[in-house]
Amino acid sequence: MSKKDICIICGEELEYIFNQKDYKKLNCEFCQNEFITNIFCPKGHYICDTCHSEKPIKVIEDFCKNTVLKNPFLIADRIMKHPSFNQYGPEHHALTPAVILTALKNNNIKKPNGTKITFSDIKEAINRASKIPGGYCGFYGSCGAGMGSGVAISIFTGANPSTVIPRSLANKMTSRALAKIADNLEHCCKRSVKLSICETLDFLREEFNIDLKYSPHKCQFSNSNEKCERDNCLIFKMEV
Repeated sequence: MSKKDICIICGEELEYIFNQKDYKKLNCEFCQNEFITNIFCPKGHYICDTCHSEKPIKVIEDFCKNTVLKNPFLIADRIMKHPSFNQYGPEHHALTPAVILTALKNNNIKKPNGTKITFSDIKEAINRASKIPGGYCGFYGSCGAGMGSGVAISIFTGANPSTVIPRSLANKMTSRALAKIADNLEHCCKRSVKLSICETLDFLREEFNIDLKYSPHKCQFSNSNEKCERDNCLIFKMEV
C-alpha cells in the first residue's frame, strides 16, 4: 500500500479528499489566510501553496540569475539541496523550466528566432509554472514538473494559443514528459524533475538539433525520502 505524504508541521500523514462536500476550510499556518482545501493534516494543519513555495521560488530565481553552470542536472541538484527546498511541493513545478532555460542560456543556445535567452525569460517561466497548484499530478492527471517542461519549450519557441507550430511543440513536450513520469512508482518530485529534463534534452536534439550531452547523476535525495523506490527508479540506479 502506498505511503502518504506527511505534514511538515507535525509529521502526521496528510488526508486527501475527493468529494467537495468534505473539503475543509482552514487557515494557513503561516500567512493565516483562509482557504478551502482537499489536502490537509488530520490535526488541522494547512500550508497554502504560496507559503509552501515562497522561499524556494526565491532560491530558484537567485540561483538561476547568478549561476554559470551549464549542466541542467547539476543546477537542479544545487537548488534542491537548499534547506528551504522541501522533499515534495509545487516549487518543483517552477524548478523544471527554470533549470532548462538556465542551462540553454549558459550554453549560449539561442531561440529558434535567433534571439538570446535572458533572465527575463527564466523569470517568466518561474511565474507561469509556479501557478500550477500542488497535487496536480494526482488530482488532475498532469504532473506540474512535467508541465514545466512544456512551459520551457513554450518560452523557447515563443508559443501562444495562436502560434500553430510552437503551441504544438510545447504540448508535445508536456505529453512526452508526462508519459515518462507515469511510471507506476510512488510519486517523487525529484524524479519528476529529472525525468522531465531528460525528455526535454532529447526533444531539443530531435526537434531543434540542439545536442546537450548531459545525463543525470545518481540521486542524492533517496536517504531523505521514506517513499523512495530505490532500485525501481531510473535516477537512483545511475552510477555516478
